[in-house]
Amino acid sequence: MRSLVAALCLTLSVAVHAAEKPPEEWVAKGEARRQEIPLGGDFNPDPQQPVIIAVGHGARVLMSNDDGANWKQVFFGYPGSDHGGWATNSIAYTDGVFAFPVGWTKPTSYFASDDGVTWRHLSDGNTILDRRSKDPRIMPTAMSIAGGDGTFVMTGYMDATSTPDFGKTWNQTSFRSVKDDQPGRKLVTHHIKSIYCKDAERFLAIGDDRSKEDTEFGNLFASDDMGKTWKWIDPKGLDGLDSKSAMISKEGIVLLADKKGEHVYRSTDAGETWEGPIMTGSRNGTLSVVDGEFWLAGYPSRASEDGKTWRDLPRAVPQGQVLKTDKGTLLSVSRKRSNILRSTDGGESWEEVFSYEPETKYVHGSQGLKDIAFGYVKAAN
Repeated sequence: MRSLVAALCLTLSVAVHAAEKPPEEWVAKGEARRQEIPLGGDFNPDPQQPVIIAVGHGARVLMSNDDGANWKQVFFGYPGSDHGGWATNSIAYTDGVFAFPVGWTKPTSYFASDDGVTWRHLSDGNTILDRRSKDPRIMPTAMSIAGGDGTFVMTGYMDATSTPDFGKTWNQTSFRSVKDDQPGRKLVTHHIKSIYCKDAERFLAIGDDRSKEDTEFGNLFASDDMGKTWKWIDPKGLDGLDSKSAMISKEGIVLLADKKGEHVYRSTDAGETWEGPIMTGSRNGTLSVVDGEFWLAGYPSRASEDGKTWRDLPRAVPQGQVLKTDKGTLLSVSRKRSNILRSTDGGESWEEVFSYEPETKYVHGSQGLKDIAFGYVKAAN
């Protein structure tokens, strides 16, 4: 009941402020905040201590170093929501460093930390990727980030940006050039999301199709050189998939879910060919990988080891992103909730372990937590 009341209050608050345009001085303060945050590039990862990081709009960063029992807010940028310079949608971890992109549409920055507490720009400031601003803190628009084997890949409208050394050097690709792999095919895309397939040492990126005519799924890209170059994949077997989908991977299997999570498509060759549609028995679910299984936390929540055969999860599993720690604890976050839920009995029961008051002035859309990740960072002094 408490969560329901909070959600209703949030909805009403957002409705009041959605049409209110922020004054120029308010926006200016947000950009001044961006400049205050130090440059990076000199990260010194030493992965020893397990931590969990959750992120939400405004570059809100929450951290736990005790298996999710207690949380504290360790960083906050500036109030933001679904669009604008402080939109925050995704976080990734690799080799002792966490990173996340901030900003959907201009301006965008990438932030990172090697201890979970101190957050800086990922870039060292020696590379200019935004030619208009000529500011090393401004990066290509990205709503998604993937990490693997020491490389971060960020994807957004029509670009993929990567760094193999935590902000010292950069690669940038425009998917507009990649579309020429298939002459005559119109490439109209928007949200491009990326994942890392560790077993294949391949990054995959998927973009929704926004063509006004002859809409068909087909915006699937792959990089086999850690984000330096990309190619368009002819996605055999995906003809029936809708244009907005979710993608996730575990060892040997990549899974794509349609917009409502009712059907999935699976690939065992890192995205080259696909099998499906496969009914999940769920609806409006969020995809996660939990202890080697695919989880769809929705109505009802379901799980599958191979993406083909699905089983029921406990009815108490909440909708949203689910993470399992190294001690077997489950944690749940959702863009529709401003709290973190925790379970120590496999999802049979949950308790609220952290909540916050979302910012609602001059912002709109859901203000809950958008993503959560587990990793190892420097041990506390």
